[in-house]
Amino acid sequence: MTLYFAYGSNLNKAQMKLRCPGAVPLTSLTLKDWQLVFRGVADVVPAAGSRVHGAVWKLTPDCERALDAYEGIGSGLYRRVYVPIEPFEIDGEWHDDMLLYVMNSTGIFPPSRYYLHVIREGFRDFKLPQSSLDAAVEAAHDDKAPSHIERRRHQRKGRPELAPRPSDAAKARAQQPQPDHRIGVAPQLTRKQKHRAKQKRKLARKLETQNSTPQSQLQLDLSATRRAMVVYGD
Repeated sequence: MTLYFAYGSNLNKAQMKLRCPGAVPLTSLTLKDWQLVFRGVADVVPAAGSRVHGAVWKLTPDCERALDAYEGIGSGLYRRVYVPIEPFEIDGEWHDDMLLYVMNSTGIFPPSRYYLHVIREGFRDFKLPQSSLDAAVEAAHDDKAPSHIERRRHQRKGRPELAPRPSDAAKARAQQPQPDHRIGVAPQLTRKQKHRAKQKRKLARKLETQNSTPQSQLQLDLSATRRAMVVYGD
């Protein structure tokens, strides 16, 4: 068995279940003197005083082979690195190091929106602080300097939309109008909501007029009523 430290998309338990069915999640872990960076995809680099939040998996030999293929060991995209840890025993076996996958590229490039979403789910799986992930994405925008490897990968994947700066996303959320729930203050409706309200009032007036007509003269348009019920659900 091998202990493996995940810090990117391999934190996502649903993806790891498909990728490495035999892998067992053990615990969350903070790796000292390393830093999370983005080269389109996640990577870690030695950095004194920094920390990387991640999790430890127990891998079978089949899991290792699957991860080697996924991380592109054969093509030279990533390389295997073993970091020493305090020796401890698990399932009758002693471990004194932990596997990391580290990239061979040195370019900096923000992740795609979808890829970052996958990692965010993994951070939630292991209850890791999203703030550390936001800091790495922000730095990727600040220090953006892709090499030919990042450019080729981005083009090969169809130039997916990049994840926005977390600071810009926070500003956009802050600028969105908030509904006013104070007594006597009507909430601001969207154009679609206003249109629905108008149609409901129109239908109500029509039904009220028809109901006030003598029964012998009542001509209720059921087809219009059914259409309204299908559209608005009430």
